[in-house]
Amino acid sequence: MDIQKIEYDSEKYQQTLNLRNKVMRVPLGLTIDEEDFSHEAEQYILGAFDDEFLLGVGVLSQKLDESKMKVEYLCVDSQRQSAGVGKQLLSHLELYAKKEHAKTIELEARVSAQSFYEKMGYVAYGDTYLMAIAPVEHIRMEKFL
Repeated sequence: MDIQKIEYDSEKYQQTLNLRNKVMRVPLGLTIDEEDFSHEAEQYILGAFDDEFLLGVGVLSQKLDESKMKVEYLCVDSQRQSAGVGKQLLSHLELYAKKEHAKTIELEARVSAQSFYEKMGYVAYGDTYLMAIAPVEHIRMEKFL
């Protein structure tokens, strides 16, 4: 597995949109096609590849403030989940955040993925809620780096 930085609006970036649609929207009867991703031009995007096949994608926002960054997406191909892909992507995002002098990373996790993030050192806070773009239960989580 090879972790690569992905440039916004590249061919590999389009692969990330296809994967996110397949894994995170289609099972909910939704599509990613109407969403605006122009803000991702300023974000740090990583892909996990097996040769040219995209296994997973992680998107980290630039600083929310002087000490905090946010994982916007962490998505792994359904057939590659539980194979360490998400763990490697998240670890690489955390390393980048540390290099950028972030002290905290936050994210909004699907409740179904909460235990994965807890194993990675994230702590949940607040109540669960539904997101408009993905109407399944989510929980806010954070990790101090």
